[in-house]
Amino acid sequence: MEFKICSRALPFLIAFLGLWSWQVSAVSVVPIPKIAAVGENVLLSVDGVSGDIEGFNWYKGESINTNQMLRYNPFRTPPDTVFSPYEGRVRGFPNGSMEISGVNIKDNGSYIVQIQAKKQEVATVTITVYEKLSKPSITANLTHPVEYRDSVALTCGTSNAAQTVLWFKDSQTLSSDDRMSLSQENRTLTISNVSTNDSGSYRCEAINPVSRSTSDPYKLVVYYGPKNVKITPQGPITQPLHSQLTLNCVTESVPAPTYNWTLNGTIKSHEGNLVLTDITFHNRGNYTCEAYNPVTELSGSASVYVNVTGVTAGPDSDPGPNPIPPWVIVVIVIVILIVIALIAASVYYFLLRDKSKSNDISMKESNLNTRSDPHLQSSSRNPATQTGEEVNYSEVSFKPVAPKPTQPKLKENPTEYAEIRRT
Repeated sequence: MEFKICSRALPFLIAFLGLWSWQVSAVSVVPIPKIAAVGENVLLSVDGVSGDIEGFNWYKGESINTNQMLRYNPFRTPPDTVFSPYEGRVRGFPNGSMEISGVNIKDNGSYIVQIQAKKQEVATVTITVYEKLSKPSITANLTHPVEYRDSVALTCGTSNAAQTVLWFKDSQTLSSDDRMSLSQENRTLTISNVSTNDSGSYRCEAINPVSRSTSDPYKLVVYYGPKNVKITPQGPITQPLHSQLTLNCVTESVPAPTYNWTLNGTIKSHEGNLVLTDITFHNRGNYTCEAYNPVTELSGSASVYVNVTGVTAGPDSDPGPNPIPPWVIVVIVIVILIVIALIAASVYYFLLRDKSKSNDISMKESNLNTRSDPHLQSSSRNPATQTGEEVNYSEVSFKPVAPKPTQPKLKENPTEYAEIRRT
């Protein structure tokens, strides 16, 4: 793209460039550093003076000849003269610059330098001084905020001014939202209707152009509960006699709640755990745990039924309807033992009687055989054969010698012998 400059506009362009060149070459003052912290040294550096400097004056404020700080004459020894109350704090340099040592908040403001060279020139500069920030601290309007009931205001306080305040929760930067708002300078963080999610560690950071400082963590605790009261183990529970059972009452609550254990309406314990040892039927019933938060003034409860099984004699007997007295149980046991003894005696008696009858029958049969058989009569006279129980054995043992003593008797009674053979 080509630009064509009209000959009529050329004089105006030359005049503008000349004016711009004059402004560039005019005296200027730059503070070093541009923003100072309390206690630092600040150099007001002069530049752009044309010709040799014959002298200069520095003034505090926006007008000349008031509140003079320094007069500098290069032809005198020493060349600079310092006015009160700046003695020992300022000094001049041959190029018109001035240094202020150990600036403070009162040194904030405008300064004017008047330089005498080929012509008198004047320049103005502004100094900005900030204090280094001390560590801020966080304070709260409530120390025990309750969930969904209270609003909390956290204030970031410093001993000196800060241009900016940032807020952090658990290392995350905070900003305004539906429930969280910041004041005009972010010094106060307000949380409406706090919840348990708002609990955590809060910090604020104060910032100005020369420093930044972070507070110690502030732990916000939102009080709540009791919620979700539970008893473990869950019921219904069945326990045998003389066993042990521990019931645990657990809940979500800050601070920790107080507990009340009741059995069928009767208070049993004020601890979180209820331990039942050597359980009897008296431990049977409905157990209720009630948790109470003294800060939130809220309570919650849970119940579990414990059943006891098993039968035992003595004081641990079932106290339920129509219990069997111990003496009845003893009588029943004695009667059962007597009946068993009678049955055993009867059985033994009948066994002996049957055995005796059997022996008598054997004896009679043996005697009958002996009388009818002449061969056995002589044997029956033997004492060894006179016991009924040994009849069979005597017959077996004497059989080989039986024929010899019976020979004469057979001749005396042939009729009986003939009859025996026919049989």
